[in-house]
Amino acid sequence: MKKKYVLIALLFASGFGFSQSRYTIVQFNKKDVPAVIGEIPFSEGTVKEALDKNFEKQGYKGKKVKDFLVYNGVAIKEVDSTMTHDLYMMVERKSRQEKEVSVVTFLIGKGFDSFANDTADAAVISNIKTYLLSLREVVAAFDLELQISAQEDLIKKADKKYNNLLEDGMTLFKKKKKIEEEITLNGVETNNQKTDTERQKQILSTLKAKRKNINF
Repeated sequence: MKKKYVLIALLFASGFGFSQSRYTIVQFNKKDVPAVIGEIPFSEGTVKEALDKNFEKQGYKGKKVKDFLVYNGVAIKEVDSTMTHDLYMMVERKSRQEKEVSVVTFLIGKGFDSFANDTADAAVISNIKTYLLSLREVVAAFDLELQISAQEDLIKKADKKYNNLLEDGMTLFKKKKKIEEEITLNGVETNNQKTDTERQKQILSTLKAKRKNINF
């Protein structure tokens, strides 16, 4: 696990290993629209949850539109410090072979079914590319918290099992002690009974011996 995060840290620092975010054209509502896409080296589910929670913390709740989550009136200073935009986000697994890499697609809505493009909105497009890359760290931090939480749960379960075993051990010790006491008592009673049985047998032998001296 440490190796994984060392690798990710190196990738963030160097900018190599995963493709940079780029401008492209995608299909939305049966139309070709401008978009920015980039890769984040985590599974689709982790990326979706991490980014959705990140926007939620900023006060934006996404709604599903087609294959996108749409966040209305988003103010991201790193993207545009002068106005808000409707941010359309789609997260997909890169491929069957690369399940731990996700492709994130952003559409930057300008209202009235219009989207930012690299001609009229070059600065915004450039900024969203950089912003998308920065989200890798957001996802990495979220994934780390998931792992910490999962490890804490494992420790809780391990502690619970350990405590249960301790309790079972105490119960067994008490049972053992009781059995040992019962064994000791049984030994005493057995010896006493043996002595009494031998005494009764002796009495019987004495009584039988008297038969020879009595004539009926």
